[in-house]
Amino acid sequence: MRWKLAILFGGVFLALHSVFSYVSYLNAIDEFAIARKNIKNSHINIAKTLTEDSFLVLEQFAELLAMVREFSSYEKNPQHHIPALDENWSQWQLSWGMENVTFFNHEAVPLKSWGSQLLTSAAKVKQVVQNETPEHQIFCSDNCYQQTIIPVNGKSKITGAFSIIRSFADVIIKYKRATSSDIGVLVANTAADSARGAMWKHHWSYKLWGMTLPEKNVPVFEYISRNYTLAELWAHSKTIEMAGSVFEVRVFPVQQYTGFSPPFFLMVDDITSDVENLDKNLKHVWLYGVVSLSGSLLLLLLVLHLSLRRVTMLSQALPLLSQNQYDRFRKELTSQKNFTMGYDELDRLTHTALNLTDQLEQLEHQVRNHTFMLMEKSQDLASERDFIRQLVEVAPIIIITQKLNGIILTINQAGVDTFEADSCSIVGKVFDVFLPDSDREHLKKLNQLRDGKSTEQFQINGTLITESGKQRDTSWLHSLLKSNSHSEETVILTLGMDMSMSKIAEEKIFRMSAYDYLTGLGNRRKFHEEFTLQLALAKRHGYQVALFYLGLDRSRFINYESDYEAGDNLQVQVADVLKETIRSTDLLYRVGKDEFTLVIPHAEEPGVNSMAEKIKDMLTVRNFSFAGKACQISTRIGIAIFPGHGLTIDELMANADMTMHQAME
Repeated sequence: MRWKLAILFGGVFLALHSVFSYVSYLNAIDEFAIARKNIKNSHINIAKTLTEDSFLVLEQFAELLAMVREFSSYEKNPQHHIPALDENWSQWQLSWGMENVTFFNHEAVPLKSWGSQLLTSAAKVKQVVQNETPEHQIFCSDNCYQQTIIPVNGKSKITGAFSIIRSFADVIIKYKRATSSDIGVLVANTAADSARGAMWKHHWSYKLWGMTLPEKNVPVFEYISRNYTLAELWAHSKTIEMAGSVFEVRVFPVQQYTGFSPPFFLMVDDITSDVENLDKNLKHVWLYGVVSLSGSLLLLLLVLHLSLRRVTMLSQALPLLSQNQYDRFRKELTSQKNFTMGYDELDRLTHTALNLTDQLEQLEHQVRNHTFMLMEKSQDLASERDFIRQLVEVAPIIIITQKLNGIILTINQAGVDTFEADSCSIVGKVFDVFLPDSDREHLKKLNQLRDGKSTEQFQINGTLITESGKQRDTSWLHSLLKSNSHSEETVILTLGMDMSMSKIAEEKIFRMSAYDYLTGLGNRRKFHEEFTLQLALAKRHGYQVALFYLGLDRSRFINYESDYEAGDNLQVQVADVLKETIRSTDLLYRVGKDEFTLVIPHAEEPGVNSMAEKIKDMLTVRNFSFAGKACQISTRIGIAIFPGHGLTIDELMANADMTMHQAME
């Protein structure tokens, strides 16, 4: 247990340490990023301030020049000497860092220029004269310069303008001194510079001017020009790694109001030492955390070992309870002498374990007594179950239990015999497979019972298909057996009784009521039913029906002279001859002991006479025998034709009987 707790607490400590270390790592990274952002913003502000201060110096110098009185008359006399500038130009150029001073008249025409000859836009000068406001700009050719143009006021109007030009290198140098970071200026490429840039594989249309420490920073410029766009460096600074060093690069405009147009400042800050210090500090944080975690885990193991020693002793004694050694368990617990600081939870656990021992001992005695009682009841239940099972097995009806999905669970011996299969091949199959497709009503009601849509039981007469393919008429009773326990599944009790023998008996009784038992021909009842149907069809479709009434002459004498068995045999022989003689569409009946009727649908008079002659000849020619003696039979035939001789059965029978007696005379 102590190891599980040690692993559990160790895992918790490790997780917390990892979370805290990761949070510390993120905080350090964020703080480093914020510090770098503040430094970058400070450097940008310094660069902008130095640029603005430089323009302010130029503007102040220009205002000093505008106060020289000689310039008021210089426009009228361009050859006029100006001692303030001519004599002090060299000193001012050296102390102020001036490159050029040019005086323009009010039409922007240069009148006098001192220092290097640098071009100045006449449009800018005209704009200053017209607006009467100073203009500041930075332009680059081979070098970059700052230019300030201010208007010169006369007595009542603007008489001209001063253009003061100064090298921009002073701003770069002052920035380097103030920040110890490197900075350069990106200016637009000329045609020659574009060709040289292509040779250097530049992707930008700008060249780098005035970069501090060019031997280190020009490769950085080459790298960023190939891998980044100017817009990416404009929006955010980028950190790159080159040759084991880490640089932070940012681009921003030299003059704020110029927008996204050159020149730009390219700020390159070597932060290799800062990154290394950050990594070093983070490693120290991780190392100190691992050391503190290891110490905590060791201390935890020691505390757990001392605290859980009594738990170990208790756990070693608990198996005695499973072995029912209650006295030994009490002895083990009461014999333990451990140093404790007052009553604690472990003492309470020991006391509870002793109470539990007493309860378990009492429960064991109770369980033993209850077990004996359950064994006796189980034997009684087993006897009752065997008796019920025997009743089910010897019952003369089919007894089946099936699930709501139709799968057969059990079947008794009577069912096995009726199904003509063994129980293994029946159990597990769906009950519906033993029903023919024609029993749709049976299947419909059974499915309603399964779905709970009908009453809890129903009875129906149907058919059973055995394993051999035989069909047995069966009367089924299906009942829904709901369990009292929700955990047990509801089943359907199916009772079936084989009705095949009863069906055969019913058919035999029906046949006896409609057919002659001796010859198998239809009897008088069958004759009336079918002859009525033939008359209705003839009346509807307009054809004739002939009725033959035949009487045998010698059969009565045979019955008198011999036994009745011989007479019956003669009746059968006569019936066979008549069956052979008539057509398949004709209907033959035995309506008396020696009397037969023949119904011929669609009868015509020639055909009727021909059939009468044929019957007479067949009975006359055929040799009949009874009791080993030969005998000849003659017949008398009475004929009536519908509708000429009558419209009803009685009329036709009466006319046929009358003609039969006439034939006999």
